[in-house]
This record gives sequence, C-alpha cells and structure tokens, in this order.
Amino acid sequence: MTTNTKIVPRENGPLVVMASPILRDQSGSEIETKDVVALCRCGKSANKPFCDGAHEAAGFSSAPDHSKIRNAAVTYQGQVEGVDVTISYTPVLCSHAGECARRASGVFKPSEKPWVQPENGTLTEIMDVMAGCPSGALRISLGDQPAQHMTTGDVEITVEKNGPYHVKNVALEAEFNGMGASRTKYVLCRCGASKNKPFCDGTHYEEGWRDDQD
Repeated sequence: MTTNTKIVPRENGPLVVMASPILRDQSGSEIETKDVVALCRCGKSANKPFCDGAHEAAGFSSAPDHSKIRNAAVTYQGQVEGVDVTISYTPVLCSHAGECARRASGVFKPSEKPWVQPENGTLTEIMDVMAGCPSGALRISLGDQPAQHMTTGDVEITVEKNGPYHVKNVALEAEFNGMGASRTKYVLCRCGASKNKPFCDGTHYEEGWRDDQD
C-alpha cells in the first residue's frame, strides 16, 4: 500500500479518501475525482457515490452493532487434485457479490448445505475465486499452509452498482472487525445499514437497497 493514500471514516459522516486512488464504476470505467474526496456511506446522497451532506438530515449513525454479527469463521475441507484444501469463510465480511458462485458454481452452492464443497472443483477454479472475492471473507489453505487471501497490486476503489465500495490496497483508519479480515482488500458499506460499519455485511442485498434510493 502507498503511504499517503488512505480512507478516513468521519464519525456519523462520509468516507474521506486522501491522495485519492483510482475510483471506478462497476464497468471498470474511471470516475473523475480529486485528490481528496468524500464518499457517501449513509445511502442517501443524491450525488452518489459522492457525499452531498444528506447524512446530517438523515440522522446517519456510523456506530456499528457488533452484538448482532456472525464474526466466527467457518471452515470447509476437501481434497482437490490430491491436495488437502481448507476454505475459511467469515459471514460478517461477505458482501454477497456472488463472485464465488459465478466463477466456480460446482464448489460454491449457496442453496445447499454445506454451501462450500471444495472437492467438486479444480485448484484453478478455487484460486480464481479467492482472487476474485472482493471482501476477504474467503481464505484458502493448501495442505499445512496458513490461510491466506489473494489479491492484486492495484490501488483502487470500485463502486459496485447497488452495493458497497470494493477497496484494494488502500489503508483504512478503522478497526478491522471480522475473523481473518484482510487489510489489503475489503468492502465498505454504502447503504448505511451495515451492523459492522464501516464494513459491508451484506445488508444492502438483504434489504434490496439501490443506488437510486434517497
């Protein structure tokens, strides 16, 4: 991570991004920005993804409710191509982006129990999912290796349509709550309703929050 690029969550206010990294929309196109920018996290701005002060009228609270979150990690084991694979999953870190099921539908099956079945995929598929998971909710261990996240060296923030901010390699001035949370890739709440603020916990998905809401 660069030393001067960082995100500072203001109490009951926006996410202030300093020495702004590349900001992208869901299609990958760059969004014009400035060196210092305030991003909305109350879900009410009429100028999303930027803050327009709507948090004040909305009475937005940035306080998390850690008493109601699923912070324990769940592990799933299987043998893949002769290798013992352990996939760890922390529910509170998951933003429901759906990259896992899209990239490896034979392994990640949300409608089944267990929903993660490593033995039904290839190592290539599973490693692709680890790299594509934007939140760091999924980690992998091969054999006796410690669990690890996978990410790229990009320094950027992507605004998911009707979803959170996907952050890569930007320092965050906040406590990283969530078992096994990654400091190099994580997702930040944009709807204002997460119980694990400033992080996304998937509430936007459950409540059907949309960008055009105000």
